[in-house]
Amino acid sequence: MNNEDPLSELRDIHLPDAISMWPPAPGWFLIIALAIIALLWLVRKLSHRYRSRLYRRQALQQLQLIIDQDIPSWQLQQLFALLRQTAHSIYEAADTSSLGVDDFINFLQSTSHSHLFDCDRKSLKMALYASTDEEKIGDYQQLCRVIARDTRHWILQHRISLSGTKTC
Repeated sequence: MNNEDPLSELRDIHLPDAISMWPPAPGWFLIIALAIIALLWLVRKLSHRYRSRLYRRQALQQLQLIIDQDIPSWQLQQLFALLRQTAHSIYEAADTSSLGVDDFINFLQSTSHSHLFDCDRKSLKMALYASTDEEKIGDYQQLCRVIARDTRHWILQHRISLSGTKTC
C-alpha cells in the first residue's frame, strides 16, 4: 500500500470555458429570418400606403393655393373643380365629372364619414354660376369658408370604396 497522503493529489477547482455567443442555436436563425421578412413586409406596406395617399397630399396643396386667393366666386368654382378632379381620380368607375351640383353633393355626402356640404344648395348654385354681386360678397365669403372646410375634411376622410367597407 501506498502511504502517501491522498489529499496531496487533489487539485484546485477548474471552471469551464465561457459559453460563446456565436454560433447561436438554430432557433435564433429562424427568428432572425422571420424578423427580416416582417420588417420587409412592413416597409413595403408603409411605402404602398404613402404612395397611395399622394393624391390627398396634392389635393390639399391645391386647396391651400385656392384658399389663399381672395375672390369668393372664383374660389367656389375652383373648390368644386378640385373636388371633381379628386373624386374622378379615386372613383374612376363612377362618372363624377358629369354630375350636376345636387347629384355631386349627394355623391360627396355618400362617400364621406361625416355630414359635410350641408349648405343651402340654391345659394351655392347662385354663387357658382351667377355673376358676383357686391352686396352678396359677404355671403359668398362665408359660403366659401364652409365649402373650403368641408372640402378639406372630405379630402382627408372620404371612403375609398363606394360600398363604404374599405377606408384609407
